[in-house]
Amino acid sequence: MRFPRIPILALTLAAGWPCAQAQSIARVQPTDAQLDCAGIAAERKTLADTIAAGDPNAPSLARTAAGGAANMGGQVAGAVIAQGGGLFGSLVSKVAGAVAKQQVEERMGPDAEAQKRAAEARERTGFLDTLAAARQCRSDDPSFAGNPLSPEAFGKLADGSAAPAVLAPLSAAAVSPALDGALSPLPATGLLEGNLETAGRPFHVSEFRVLFEVGGTVSANTRAGHLPGVNYGATRSTIRYEVANPDIAALQAIVDRAWRDFNERAAAAGVKLDDPVAVAAQHGEVYPATEPASAPGAPVYAEINLGHVKRKYLVLAPTGMKLHSRGLAGLGAGDIGKRIEWTRANREAIAVGIALNVASLETSGSGSSILRSGSSTRAGEGMTLAAPAGAAVANGHVRAGMLRLAKELPIPGAFARFRETGGYDTQKDAAVRSVQILGALAGVAPNASKTVEMAVDLDGPATARMALAGLATFNEGLVGMLKAGQ
Repeated sequence: MRFPRIPILALTLAAGWPCAQAQSIARVQPTDAQLDCAGIAAERKTLADTIAAGDPNAPSLARTAAGGAANMGGQVAGAVIAQGGGLFGSLVSKVAGAVAKQQVEERMGPDAEAQKRAAEARERTGFLDTLAAARQCRSDDPSFAGNPLSPEAFGKLADGSAAPAVLAPLSAAAVSPALDGALSPLPATGLLEGNLETAGRPFHVSEFRVLFEVGGTVSANTRAGHLPGVNYGATRSTIRYEVANPDIAALQAIVDRAWRDFNERAAAAGVKLDDPVAVAAQHGEVYPATEPASAPGAPVYAEINLGHVKRKYLVLAPTGMKLHSRGLAGLGAGDIGKRIEWTRANREAIAVGIALNVASLETSGSGSSILRSGSSTRAGEGMTLAAPAGAAVANGHVRAGMLRLAKELPIPGAFARFRETGGYDTQKDAAVRSVQILGALAGVAPNASKTVEMAVDLDGPATARMALAGLATFNEGLVGMLKAGQ
């Protein structure tokens, strides 16, 4: 018996016409010096579409259409084959439909040129984020054009937009040059908000806790969906990243320099800070400082789970400083008796904490595969000053005063490379693909899952310079709030 040819009209329609090769996307463009906040936001939106179009983990609507076209092609093929093959023809038609769907989806996935443009768009987006931070663009005020930049300031941003050709590993020697001299804060008005209730009261800083990100995970997923005659498989995209063997001694030197900067700024502003050791000896402590911070050979970690984003931090403090114990509820109630005594003595103590993130993360979240064509995640370099999740950046021990970070502060510059070291992709596993084709016989739509493992290489001098700029900015804001509250 001779089987008729399976129609390929659906494949032909889905293939589309070739387009002329598009121009490359430069990371820095000649008109960027005149780009205002609205222009930055508009271009970021356009670049996001380019990134999604070239991301194999985020199939476009065209790919969903391709799946529908392939289903139609399989149904047409099945009808033709079934006419001459009976039950066998019906089985072959189902396999043909499944194979056609996979082939069309592969053809409709991003080609090498689209992936290249997506990579360029990511680089461009990173620079625009840096430019937006320098102009102090406001997400809550689209009409704000942004603060002007001098040609010299813009030149520094442009020159620092690319990572060094050769990274100097993070080490005590690599960060040493950044520790000398005065620290220069970034322009950041309205960084902190709140009230520490220190007016007219002697107080001290009980801890200066710095969290430095050393790893994490970003994920996204869609649930399987079903419509009459069409099934949509579930998808999942996960990226895991890690800073391999972070040099704690180098990070300790950065934190020690930031702590010294805070005390220098406080003294210059006339903010009097009591000695915490002397206060504890005379008055006791509402929150005893008993927990060690990270030390060379003895790292202390904190993990923060934000759902689709999880970040892992090294917990650091100035040399010799102990930290407060924390539970699920944070600092908790503390010593109630001491709080009453401190209230009568009109005293206060402040716990300070800030986080430095090294990864810029994006996720498409979760949803139904009927409404979303795939799952999308991205991880790349991007240092930001952030509040520890669910916590204020400064807490009073006695009167529940607190300061919050108004918004995360991007720290401009390049300091790291994220490189892929491994992972797993079900769509590149021949055994899984075979099982999925067999599953199609039972009407089960194939699921897709991809995991990417990434290593983060830090450039020591750039990491130290940027981290200290961010911490100096925080110190300036904190001292300003303390002085205003006197």
